[in-house]
Amino acid sequence: MSKNECVQRARSLNQQAISYRLSGTKRQLQWAADACKRRDEYMQQARAAEV
Repeated sequence: MSKNECVQRARSLNQQAISYRLSGTKRQLQWAADACKRRDEYMQQARAAEV
């Protein structure tokens, strides 16, 4: 996956996490945590692609 694709997916996951957090239900807070975890993984891939 290219750096650009990783960054786009990370941004998308970040937006999902924000909307989940705003809803405030317990299940959606867990989904937000999962989305943030996946976002961080994509950003690590993007940083690795830079080198």
